[in-house]
Amino acid sequence: MKLRRIIVSLATSSLFACGSSSQEGTGGAGGQGDGGAQAGGQGGATFATGSGGTGTGAGKPDATQYPELWYAVDQLLVRIELDASDGSLVGFTASDLAGDFALGQNALTMLDDGSLLGARLSKDDLQTYFYLIADPPRDGSSVTPDKLGVMPDGLMIEGLYTDCEGRIYAMDTGSDDTNADGNRLLRFTGQVRAGDFSYVVVSDLATADVADIDDMSPGIVGGAISDNPGLAIDTGDIHAFDYQTGSGTFVANAGTYGIHALGGPLFDDAVARLYVLSSDAELLRVDPTTFVASGVLGTGPTPLNGIAGWSGLAGPLTDCETGFVPQ
Repeated sequence: MKLRRIIVSLATSSLFACGSSSQEGTGGAGGQGDGGAQAGGQGGATFATGSGGTGTGAGKPDATQYPELWYAVDQLLVRIELDASDGSLVGFTASDLAGDFALGQNALTMLDDGSLLGARLSKDDLQTYFYLIADPPRDGSSVTPDKLGVMPDGLMIEGLYTDCEGRIYAMDTGSDDTNADGNRLLRFTGQVRAGDFSYVVVSDLATADVADIDDMSPGIVGGAISDNPGLAIDTGDIHAFDYQTGSGTFVANAGTYGIHALGGPLFDDAVARLYVLSSDAELLRVDPTTFVASGVLGTGPTPLNGIAGWSGLAGPLTDCETGFVPQ
C-alpha cells in the first residue's frame, strides 16, 4: 500500500445520510452522488442455503442479497446503496462502530450468510484485529461488532476474500504493507467466527505480478462472476489475477484500496458490475471489459481520523462456481 491519491473529477448532488448516535469519533461531512433513482436498490433476492460463511464453508449464499457495497474506516461502517435498475449510486449511509477500533487499513468481506467479517491492521502496533458484524445495519443505526481476536504470529492482513464455496481467504502483507516481501495468500481452515485463525498457504505472492495487494475482488468472466481468476488492486493498479499462481495482467488504474464486483442477479438487467473506492472515499464504476473508469459517482463521509477510503470494498457474492483448484 503506497499512500498515493488518485485524482478524479467531482460529482455534484448530495446523497449522504448518517445514523444518529452519541458515539464520539465518527465522521461528519456529507458526500456527493450521481443522482440514482431513490426508489432503486430497495429490493433484494434470496438465494439457496449455504454454509453460513465459516472458514471451511462449502455452499451458496443463504441470505437476502442487495445491490450494495460496504467499507469501514475509523469508527464508521459505510453502506453504499446502488440502484437495481442500472447500478447507479443511490447514496451512502454511515453507521457508528461502537467500541474501540485501532486506526489503520481495514479489510472487509461479506460472508455467505450476509454478515461482514473485518480485519483492522493497526498502524500503532502492526497487529491485525478481527471483528464480525452479524447483521449489518442498513438504516444508519450504530452497531457493536463482535471482537474475534488477533491474527496469530504477528501476521499483518491487508485484504479479505470469500470464494464461491464460502471459504475465507486473507492477504498476508509480509514484512510490511508497502512491498511484496513475504506476501502470501492464506485460506482459513479454522472457524474464524469463533476466533480460530488456523490457515494454510494457498500461494506465495512475494514474486507475484501485483506488488502488494490491498484488496481482492471476484472477476467478471463472460459476464459471470468468477472467484478465481479475480481482480486485485494495489494502490489503484488493477490486475486480472490468478490467486493460486500469482500471475496476472495489469488492466487499469482507478480507485486506491477498494475493489469489488457485483453479480448480474443483483440488477434488473442481469449485468454484472465492477466498482472501486479511492482513498478520498470516491466511488467509481469500471467497465469489466474495457476497464475504463467512470467519473466519480459519489463521495462517502469524512471520518474523524485517518484516510476517508482506507478500506477494502465488500459486497454480496452471487451464486457461482469456484475456479480454485484443489491443492
